[in-house]
Amino acid sequence: MDLVGVNLRYVNKDDFVSKRRMSQPFQETTVDKQIKEDEGKFRVFDPSEGFDSARTAYFHQSIVGYHAAKPAGMQDLFDFYLYRGKFNILNMLNVKYVIQQDDEGKRYAGINPEANGNAWFVSKLKEVKNADDEIQALEGLDTANEAVINTDEFKNVNRFNFRTDSTTTIKLTDYEPNHLSYISKNANAGIAVFSEMYYGHGWNAYVDGKAQEHFRANYVLRAMKLPAGEHIVEFKFEPKVVEQGSKITLASSMLLGLILLGGIGYSFWQSRKKEKEEV
Repeated sequence: MDLVGVNLRYVNKDDFVSKRRMSQPFQETTVDKQIKEDEGKFRVFDPSEGFDSARTAYFHQSIVGYHAAKPAGMQDLFDFYLYRGKFNILNMLNVKYVIQQDDEGKRYAGINPEANGNAWFVSKLKEVKNADDEIQALEGLDTANEAVINTDEFKNVNRFNFRTDSTTTIKLTDYEPNHLSYISKNANAGIAVFSEMYYGHGWNAYVDGKAQEHFRANYVLRAMKLPAGEHIVEFKFEPKVVEQGSKITLASSMLLGLILLGGIGYSFWQSRKKEKEEV
């Protein structure tokens, strides 16, 4: 009875909404429908939403995401550049559409023709020594041709020999939340930058099925050296904690099975023993 009284002071009929409203918290607009007609893989940014809104992410891929927990690196990019109206940083984040308003207040999807795409080769590495210099070096950076590398954290990157030319290509062929595939073509060894968040504790890189190291570029993105020729490049999310947890679960299940079988066998043996004693 006490719980009912307390609950009614905090939760009442006004706190409940229809099932439809819960399953569709946002209404699709004409702009959303227009963007969905583009079947490519890209991101959408709505400057009016800021960093906390999840509306864009409900309908499209966005740089903010749908979860309340946001990557710290992306928050830094917002604080340093996007909140200050410096939208050139959107190019390396593969933002193809920016939702804007015209003079009459009507919303429309403006196309960003300078978006770098899902991945690209760069011709120059700009070396810095710490994270502060790394994010500041993005100011005015030609992200389509240059990449910023923190050589204090990734010490071997500055030893790479690489070249790129107009025939170089890299294309996203398959996209899953935990598995991305690309095809790269380059006459020489090159440095490719991927418009995906770098996370060293789970994401592994592969070239033609063989594991290869990758590193962080432009403060938040992934990059790696690719050999000359045509290759299949993959990123797989394979966190060790999941692998270890699976092994523990399997071992626990097997142990539980053995205990159950042992218990059944012991009960059967005890029953047979009792029958013999009675005879």
